[in-house]
Amino acid sequence: MQGWAIGALRTVGAPAGSSHSEMVGAYLQPGATSAVLHLPALELTDRLVDLEDLWGAEGAHLAEDLADLDETGRVDGLEAVLLARVRSAPAAQYLRINVLGLARWVRAQPTSISVRAMVAAAGVSRQHLARVFRPVIGVGPKRYCRLARFQAGLAYAGAGPNVNWAEAAADLGYADQSHMIAEFRELSGLSPDALARERWFHPFILEARSRSVGHELRR
Repeated sequence: MQGWAIGALRTVGAPAGSSHSEMVGAYLQPGATSAVLHLPALELTDRLVDLEDLWGAEGAHLAEDLADLDETGRVDGLEAVLLARVRSAPAAQYLRINVLGLARWVRAQPTSISVRAMVAAAGVSRQHLARVFRPVIGVGPKRYCRLARFQAGLAYAGAGPNVNWAEAAADLGYADQSHMIAEFRELSGLSPDALARERWFHPFILEARSRSVGHELRR
């Protein structure tokens, strides 16, 4: 039994295999790392860190404390710990740029917002935006925009074999279908068609589908 914190991942990891341990976890909104884990998001990028190394004794005993509970108890217990961490978080550092606002803007319009638009909205140079964005979010503005658009494409996960991928690529804002396929392979290790043919469960997929309600997937 062990607790882990996983940062923003810029590359696809090795397959997990067919067996899975019982687990409970929480996906943090972009920018929430400092409030919950009490460190800059950039320090966790591409890393998996034992909670004991981050939280000391509290992290060491968390998994054991939750293991004795049923599913509802584990969720409630983890939520209580995370909320307590938020309440005890150090005061947020003031930034002239509203990084969290920019991140929410990208997530709300993932197929149309570019780094150029973010730079214009922030009123700073591209280099300065990257310097303040990475510590808060864990990745730079360009990769964040790419990830947001890819996550919007997860609405097609499990949609079946007859998706019109050329039209899907246009809807998602990719230059063409080849560009979309390359992005999906880099960010997930799967082609769009492979993603659509299987039944996947993931919070990002559920979120993407909820955002696409009222918009029929192109077939």
